[in-house]
Amino acid sequence: MSRKASGIESEQIELNSTVAVFSFIRKGGIILESITKEKGIAMQHWNTVIDYLSAQEQVTGKYDLAILAGNSLPYLADELIALYKQGKADKFMLVGGIGHATSFLQKNFKNSGFEVSDVSETEMYLAYFKEKYNLDEHLFLAESTSTNSGENAIFSLNIIKEKKLNPKKVLLLEDPILQRRIKATFEKEWRETNAVFTNYVPIIPYVKSVDEKIIFEDDRLNGLWSKDYFLSLVLGEIPRLRNDVNGYGPKGKNYIGAVEIPKQVSQSYEKLCQVYDYKQKR
Repeated sequence: MSRKASGIESEQIELNSTVAVFSFIRKGGIILESITKEKGIAMQHWNTVIDYLSAQEQVTGKYDLAILAGNSLPYLADELIALYKQGKADKFMLVGGIGHATSFLQKNFKNSGFEVSDVSETEMYLAYFKEKYNLDEHLFLAESTSTNSGENAIFSLNIIKEKKLNPKKVLLLEDPILQRRIKATFEKEWRETNAVFTNYVPIIPYVKSVDEKIIFEDDRLNGLWSKDYFLSLVLGEIPRLRNDVNGYGPKGKNYIGAVEIPKQVSQSYEKLCQVYDYKQKR
């Protein structure tokens, strides 16, 4: 074989290798672009469901009562005090005993540098108010035995009756993932009072990554929910809101009134359930 022919073969091999490498890089780029696109679509589904569950509403004027229901998020305690200092309500109430959020609230308080003992969520908040804001517990209506949303509503109403109060405009603060349901629960249990409830949701917890950890669009929320707890809240909440034999509506457990779940939200929820392995634990 001539050196010329050999040179042509070398050039051809080099060209083929270059094409193969370029093809590999191009395919890799397409795969990466496809993965990125799929993650973006998944985040859209998450945030569609989260936006619906948060049920954020406009807060205007002054209210007769502001209620912080038991949850795992210390920043909501600070939000309640901000409302207190602004004079946004005449009375302020804490509602919550020991429930599914209690251990997470305790952990989040400790992570923020505030040591709390094994007490109810309401008692944790009262201790926090005293230490951080020097506000005494007598400034707040307090209920510390309820263990779920239904009891939050029922037991708080009992206190309102005992105090002979008659609030007509009520602000509700809760873990935003549970906000829509807590309002529906209070509306059902307080229906005799004709009170009008408004959700106060300072931050909607939109996500930008759901991998080993949950990463939120608002950095202040990072680390407040473990991945398992977050999945149990978000993916467990839609079935609870449904008005069917397994849901909390009138056709099921009858804990809340009938709640409409838009088609787009249901579709996003079903897409998430196809991707994320979740089993309802509570």
